[in-house]
Amino acid sequence: MWRTLFNGNVARPRALVTLWLACHERLATRDRLHKYGAMDTTHYCFCNTEETQQHLMFNCNVTKDIWRKVLEWIQVDHNPLGWRQEMDWITQQTKGKGGRAKILKLAFTESVYEVCRYKNATSFGNAILNQHTHDKIIDNIVYRGWTNRKLRTHIAKLMM
Repeated sequence: MWRTLFNGNVARPRALVTLWLACHERLATRDRLHKYGAMDTTHYCFCNTEETQQHLMFNCNVTKDIWRKVLEWIQVDHNPLGWRQEMDWITQQTKGKGGRAKILKLAFTESVYEVCRYKNATSFGNAILNQHTHDKIIDNIVYRGWTNRKLRTHIAKLMM
């Protein structure tokens, strides 16, 4: 079902690769790294729970807030849930070929990528990269959407 997220998605190639890894549940989360002996602890850097992909992708209050702010900017009223529920919701919402579906695909892909970057930066103590993650996502949506002439009018409406 997640394959439809890649058709017509104008996100950055590195964001698409990260989304592909997330769809296959192969992100380098602490629980996976601990399973292979590469990490001593499985505790999450934002809260004191186990870091799993399900928790990282929109179950955690920090990452849920990032995704919620991006959705507010796109003018989509949705309360983020866990990874599997979000995948079901996003695949249902992006079935069409319209501009709204393309922007939602782009926003979801860029959000997954930036949440992973944010988590890694926090884990390794790079506090400078952690500020305003949702603004970075929105900037990428505007840039990638504006370079696609079919999405330009939809991006212009969102910026008003």
